[in-house]
Amino acid sequence: MNVNSLSLARAIFTRDLAIAMRSGGGWFYAILFFAVFGTLAGVAIGPEPSALALAAPAIVWLAATFAIQLSVADIFDADLRDGSLRALAAEQTSLLPYFAAKAGLVFVTAAAPMVAASPLLLTMFGINPENLMGAVVILALGAPALILTALFSAALAAGLRAGSLLAMIIAAPFLAPPLIFGVLAVESYMSSATIWSPEALILSALSLFMVVMAPGFSLAALRIGLE
Repeated sequence: MNVNSLSLARAIFTRDLAIAMRSGGGWFYAILFFAVFGTLAGVAIGPEPSALALAAPAIVWLAATFAIQLSVADIFDADLRDGSLRALAAEQTSLLPYFAAKAGLVFVTAAAPMVAASPLLLTMFGINPENLMGAVVILALGAPALILTALFSAALAAGLRAGSLLAMIIAAPFLAPPLIFGVLAVESYMSSATIWSPEALILSALSLFMVVMAPGFSLAALRIGLE
């Protein structure tokens, strides 16, 4: 992106971040869901420490996946309703700065707080302190795949009736690979103390793949929705 595109992306990000902070706590829903889902899952499993530790990777990754999807499901709808996205598409040759700003917003308001809070949740499940940092790093490696998959599904469902529900349905098959390899990577790290296991490498490859592919397909979906 050139200087003008970076300025546009920064302006959109600043606007959306200010709106999120003023919207009565809407930005807090992702981390709240993450914490509540993890806590209730722990209660459902029971007090047995070994069972909790065994289930911890799956619970943390499921909580993060659902929380990001819920926070992104209607991210484009407000701009569609007020016409700002249509005006931006008419004025700009590329909507990439717009998409980059939205991805940055999701990272700052949803993914980053969850990554920061994940050690506390893992500690609640009895994960050894020496394993916490590696589990957090693996979650961070998979965060781009989760964010960009959620944005892609939201772009496909933008403007449709019950779009939030439709976005979650669309995202389900695309979210399965990072979810599976994220859980396997954490389990492998906990057993071998090696972050860069084959599962973690595949997870990183999935994130890189989405970084390359998701923007183009998402912007195409948004432009089709504007027609």
